[in-house]
Amino acid sequence: MPETTPSVILRMGSHSEKEYIEKTLKQFDGIMVGANLLQISPGATASLLLRLHKATGRPYYVDPMTYAFGAYFDPESGKVRIDLDWIKSNQKVPGGKKGATVRKFKGSYRKLADSFGPPFSSALDAGKAVSYSDFSTDQVVDEACKSVISFQAERLREVFRVDPETAKFANDLPTPTALFAPYFYIEKSRSKQWIELNHRLALSSTRQRKDIPIHVVVCCHLDLLSDPDLSAQVVGNLLDCKPAAVWLWFSRFDERLASKEELAALRWWVEKLSPSMSVFNMHGGFFSLALSKFGMAGAAHGIGYGEQKDVVPVIGQSTPTVQYYVRALHAKYSVALITRCFSKLGVSGPADFFSKICDCAICKRIVGDDFNAFAQFGEIHYSTPMSRRAAQTPAAAKRCRYHFLLNRIIEREHVEKSALADIAKECAVAGETWSKTLIGPGAEHLRLWAEVLSADH
Repeated sequence: MPETTPSVILRMGSHSEKEYIEKTLKQFDGIMVGANLLQISPGATASLLLRLHKATGRPYYVDPMTYAFGAYFDPESGKVRIDLDWIKSNQKVPGGKKGATVRKFKGSYRKLADSFGPPFSSALDAGKAVSYSDFSTDQVVDEACKSVISFQAERLREVFRVDPETAKFANDLPTPTALFAPYFYIEKSRSKQWIELNHRLALSSTRQRKDIPIHVVVCCHLDLLSDPDLSAQVVGNLLDCKPAAVWLWFSRFDERLASKEELAALRWWVEKLSPSMSVFNMHGGFFSLALSKFGMAGAAHGIGYGEQKDVVPVIGQSTPTVQYYVRALHAKYSVALITRCFSKLGVSGPADFFSKICDCAICKRIVGDDFNAFAQFGEIHYSTPMSRRAAQTPAAAKRCRYHFLLNRIIEREHVEKSALADIAKECAVAGETWSKTLIGPGAEHLRLWAEVLSADH
């Protein structure tokens, strides 16, 4: 059992999050940006990554997001679609009538496809997803891999070189700590074809670049997680191509909502792969960190979100409320619900709060000597005079995000210094304690985590 020190990689979704990244990255283990963000704001992204590297020395990754150009499962219709509609938007018609729009590919994905070249660019030209048949020859596979990994290695420097004012800094920016092989979502109806294609792309990428570690992403439907035959096939392929690391992304997998069988399956994947390569969870939380006792190298997530992610996001969702993260539960809940649990937990003042709920720097500053100040994490307001519904204030959302980040640092350090048996016991005890509050079944995941972590395989 190759026990590891768990890493947490922060994923930046937009430049509105740079304040959080700049203030906390030194305490985390790296940063990841999506290639689409790099195409939306190349100059700002390149400058930020250079500034962060100089300030923290932390490594960075560029996720090429090639899965976005493949077939996808539509959660609304329950069908596999190849129209790529999810990377389109309604855009104004230049010179057209007022309000006239046309549905086109988002500029970031169009630019990304053009940078990658065929078959990505030709797929968008045709208005349909890249298919397995588009990679009919090894030459096409090799050229696609060369283009995608070169983009990750050189794109930031290219951004600096095109501007005379920044050209002299181009060589100051190091290459990413690793390069991702192109990858596509393994959808259920053609799983074997997509598994084979991803394997060919991984093999080609690992052959082409020896100077920078190559990482592989397994991006697939949740059902593949616990399908023994398909799991064995993918694991065998990974052991065959020997990447430096693999990033697991099981779409719709949520550590807090997963069944015992799914949690055990994730542990199985880690135990099978970790002796041969580093294993990361592309979107994970505390359970993934606890799996470091079985070899999980770490997990990535966003600034207060992203511990679970579907391959295709639900379009049109309103911005969710940033809930309060309860460290004992390793999950988020509303401030109102947590407050109603205080009496059952014996929390009646600041000292009780700090010992039983949270003693991070944010909570100590907000709660202080006023126990009722905890409500500031859940403040709501009407953002405009015309608003029909109250929403979380920006200040409350910011408090919850910083609180979450500080708690994730504490959790990572706690896992590193704790024995597996102690982690499992803490989960079981916290689950039992909180199950007697109004959260009740909302603490059930802790019992399952404890059972899976302590089970003999």
